[in-house]
Amino acid sequence: MALIVLIAPNEEIAKVAISAKQKYGLDMDIHIGTMDESVEIAKKLIKEGTKVFISRGGTAILIRNKLNEQVVEIKMVLDDAVCAISEAKKHGNYIRFLAFSNQLQGFDSLGSLMGLKIEQYLINDWTEIERKVLEAKNDGVEVLIGGAWPIAVTKKVGLPSVFLSSSESAIYLAYCDAKNMLDVLLNNERREKEIYTILDYSGDGFVAIDKNGCITLANDFICKVFGINTDDVLGTYIEKTFPIIANLVEALNVDNLSSDVITINNLTILFNRISLINEDKIVGAMGTLKDIKNVHEEDKRISYKLYKKGLFAKYNFSDISGVSDAISDTKKIARSFAKTDATVLITSESGTGKELFAQSIHNYSARANGPFIAVSCASLAESILESELFGYVDGAFTGANKNGKMGLFEMADHGTIFLDEIGEVPLKLQGILLRVIQERCIRRLGDDRIIPIDVRIIAATNRNLVNDIQDGCFRKDLFFRLNVLHLTISPLRERREDIIVLAIEFLRKYGNNSDFILSDRDKHLLMEYNWPGNVRELENLMERISIIGLEKTIEEILKEHISEFNYLPNTDKVNLYYEEVKRILDYTNGNKTKAANLLGVHRSTLWRYLNKN
Repeated sequence: MALIVLIAPNEEIAKVAISAKQKYGLDMDIHIGTMDESVEIAKKLIKEGTKVFISRGGTAILIRNKLNEQVVEIKMVLDDAVCAISEAKKHGNYIRFLAFSNQLQGFDSLGSLMGLKIEQYLINDWTEIERKVLEAKNDGVEVLIGGAWPIAVTKKVGLPSVFLSSSESAIYLAYCDAKNMLDVLLNNERREKEIYTILDYSGDGFVAIDKNGCITLANDFICKVFGINTDDVLGTYIEKTFPIIANLVEALNVDNLSSDVITINNLTILFNRISLINEDKIVGAMGTLKDIKNVHEEDKRISYKLYKKGLFAKYNFSDISGVSDAISDTKKIARSFAKTDATVLITSESGTGKELFAQSIHNYSARANGPFIAVSCASLAESILESELFGYVDGAFTGANKNGKMGLFEMADHGTIFLDEIGEVPLKLQGILLRVIQERCIRRLGDDRIIPIDVRIIAATNRNLVNDIQDGCFRKDLFFRLNVLHLTISPLRERREDIIVLAIEFLRKYGNNSDFILSDRDKHLLMEYNWPGNVRELENLMERISIIGLEKTIEEILKEHISEFNYLPNTDKVNLYYEEVKRILDYTNGNKTKAANLLGVHRSTLWRYLNKN
């Protein structure tokens, strides 16, 4: 099967074509057929895969008109005309060219150059051929030059004639045009196949119509849903083929239409309509159909991917323990905040569980299936904080990733971003953050493109931002933008009824359900201590007890911890504490940061004790 086929009107042209094929190495097949036979030959070849035809005169016109296929015509070159004239003048000096308009190229002008009377008559339809030949004979024409059909008629009426042949060069030029046409066709077919593959792989249905409502595209999904063969869809009117979605034609007049939910063959489908616009004019419309079940499954897959990346909130209000009225009231207020998208500012001392509340608000909100991004504004250097929050493009700064980088705000799109320690943000960046909150869009560092975002903001601080405003280190307008909803978490010393409850919970958590029992004396010490590090300090202390509690009594560990925070004025206590530090360092394999966390002290405090001893 050849992609390019030349259909010759007679054996003479076929022989020239064979010679040209061999001479120039042309990749084409050659068939012979009269005008009556050519259409049927072409039909058969199309089924076998032929894409482009080469022919001439009436045969080329007939194939194009009857089959609407790609046809390249063999043009008559000057050499062809001169050869025909040289042969014709043997019969006389009055010569007439009779051929279809796509063959003749001003050959009548050759008469004055060759001392002959040469005329050129055009045939517009093959039904005119016999009449035109008779006219030539009646006009006294001595010899007629033409294609296969006119020559056949001249033989019937006894008029001398010469066949207007085609040279090898003319056939070669036609083949070059056909090859270029084939390349375009194959490229378009490849693109179309890629588009259909993408549309089919998406798992959704797609249908497009032109401005008249005729279907120009329909992928496998939509045809399977409606039980219609894809080949029977294209070119039909949508109201006849897919009547249930015939309102797609509304998108030919109105842009940005709302979605519909329809039922087709027991499937619940989300139907969206989109206007296709070219040069500010609606030129068509596209409909997308999504199986609601697949939409839910996709949400689950997205949630799982976010979970795998760690971009999720794992805590809920049920994870916030306590029996005090203070914690119960705070949880109640936070639940009410979760029902809105308004910005929340959480203020409290360190260690009270600000992120625990932020995650719980997110998971209790309509954004629960979206990402949750937590960022500590104090842990990032000022030089990289802006690029981390808002991203950057290639070349934004020395060392920037050549592919750019998405910022945390973009990553939190359709979810929540938790800005912890918001009071540590530099003044310059506060202005950018204010604009982001106001306009709900960001611009990557080094870029001029604005990116809209849909992000809920929860900020937190252990600082007094009002004092910072007065000191000129925090913007008043940013404070009011953040302080739309205000949540205050009480320190542990103000809700002492929660201390024992939390202590027991943490002992169970870290002690692997070991039988750690708090005595009345232990509970008294816990209740009397003010817990400046709040819940975090209590949790770290209970973890320490679960590790070394079998070697020492809980009371001893509690006293050592309380004394350590009071800078251990007694020398014996210092020595006692140093032994504990050594045990914790052995347990953490020398990791001083982890040891400091388990001891409930800052890393610098641990260094101080190690250097003194």
